Amino acid sequence: MGTETALNGLKTVVAAAEAVLPTGGKGIHVIAPLVPKAEWPEVKDFAHRLAQAVAQSDPENFTAALPKAQRKGRIFVDYLRNQRGATAVMPYSARVRSCAPVAAPITWKEMETIDTPAHWHVGDAAELVKRAASKAFSGWGRADQVLPDL
Repeated sequence: MGTETALNGLKTVVAAAEAVLPTGGKGIHVIAPLVPKAEWPEVKDFAHRLAQAVAQSDPENFTAALPKAQRKGRIFVDYLRNQRGATAVMPYSARVRSCAPVAAPITWKEMETIDTPAHWHVGDAAELVKRAASKAFSGWGRADQVLPDL
């Protein structure tokens, strides 16, 4: 599968990206927590170059092009979440959508098993609390690393 191959390539390029967050909407955020040393423009530039590399590695499935007309049938690798003032959904946030989906962290292995980024819902609260307390997610979102020099 092209999507899985590209995501595995992304994981290899940024080994620090051990956290994956289905947003509860249509997207999946790949989280690479960093020690705050790099300035915003440097982080955005890195994210933009990485998005372009993913799109170039599998142009049939991915794009870094912002205009929706250029995205048809492809996954948009959104590097714009990596700039000052940008917003992103927080883990365990309920979304204002039908069935109240929840953004919930998963492992890379679990990427193979979820059917949609809106996989969990508020009705899954007990399971989500148990997952959050599990060893697999004990250090989620924390890392002692700086922006790689690529």
